[in-house]
Amino acid sequence: MADRRGLLRTILGGGRVPPPATPAARGAAPTERATAPAEQGDRATRTFEAGRADVSSGLPSGTALLVVTPVSEGFILRGACCCAQTERLGEVYGKPALSLAALVAPGGVLPVNVLEFMQTWSRPMTELTLWLNERLRRHGGDLKLVIWDDSGYQIPWELFWLSNRHGEGEGWLGGLVTVTRWLSIKTAWPEKIRAYSDAHVCTGPVATFIDEAMGVDHGLFEPYRVEPSASMHDLARALRSGEAGLSLVYVACHGEYGASPRECTLGTMPLVHIDNVNLARLSGSATFVFLNACHSGALGYDTDMFNDRVLRGFSEVFLRSGAAGVLATQGAVGDKLAHQLAGELLRHLGEHPGLSVAEALRAMRAKAAGLAPIDLPDAAGAAVNREILPLLYRFMYVYYGSPATLISPELRVGEP
Repeated sequence: MADRRGLLRTILGGGRVPPPATPAARGAAPTERATAPAEQGDRATRTFEAGRADVSSGLPSGTALLVVTPVSEGFILRGACCCAQTERLGEVYGKPALSLAALVAPGGVLPVNVLEFMQTWSRPMTELTLWLNERLRRHGGDLKLVIWDDSGYQIPWELFWLSNRHGEGEGWLGGLVTVTRWLSIKTAWPEKIRAYSDAHVCTGPVATFIDEAMGVDHGLFEPYRVEPSASMHDLARALRSGEAGLSLVYVACHGEYGASPRECTLGTMPLVHIDNVNLARLSGSATFVFLNACHSGALGYDTDMFNDRVLRGFSEVFLRSGAAGVLATQGAVGDKLAHQLAGELLRHLGEHPGLSVAEALRAMRAKAAGLAPIDLPDAAGAAVNREILPLLYRFMYVYYGSPATLISPELRVGEP
């Protein structure tokens, strides 16, 4: 085990998380909860709790919805599609220990082992496999899959291994299909939330908070009009007011995940500090949020102080405030890789006008879509695992919100 830890440290390098990592920051999973009741808004698309929601209502053409509901033993799955009614997929599945935050970390497992574990876990989920294959048969490459996961188990669904009868074209779900996430959101003001079933175009300047240690990220936004903030607290204050729309909010800093909102941090800001802040500027017009920080996409239940069966996390705060989409990471990510992935995403979107953020992520993951451990020449070697890790990180980044969210940042004055 000591040799493996040393190898992982060599592969991982520095990260956007302050060392040393606590057990909670390494992805300790929250406790299970019972199914939450649904709260119905004015329209079916304004239903933001999945427990008893009519999840098949209002799905756009080519869109499927997979609902993950926690129960005491683990979770149950329901699937719905624009072309089919809601159906239960299998019985009760046990709670897996597959959080990428824990697996891809010093003291965890090698990247190739992560792929092996995900294949082994995916294979017996036959009802889900058949349902996904049927969705692809009906909609092909145009399929958009929204995964509404209320479990808090940090399951890396984008790394579900989708097999088929003939073994051709198999691969990791997030590289084969345009996948986004959703979650139940408890709020007195559901009208502020932008439905995952709607299309959004995000225009305007870019608001940023980039920590000094990640200063190289400033270069990513050189062509655009930028509204910088010196800290996460300053950014939160800037988002509380203002009428002008934003195309993008970009955050690059350290992040931590813990078992309670007091232990989850973004920059130096704990989740409990921003949880009740009204980020009113996000509700005025559609805005995409990119939280390029460790554990920024982790969601969980506090079973200590609040114990109220509410799923919390930084992604939920921005969605509840009106963000059209939130891209964040479920675990620790190295500074260099985080910068490269952000640059690759922005470049891809710039080169393909009209492409949604979710489609761009799928294209980035597609490079690794069919990467099976059995195809690797030296699965235990450091070089192979070092090569796999950047591909694995593309699946660690998860996107919450509409699969039809586009961004068009405003150029600086004087730019063509």
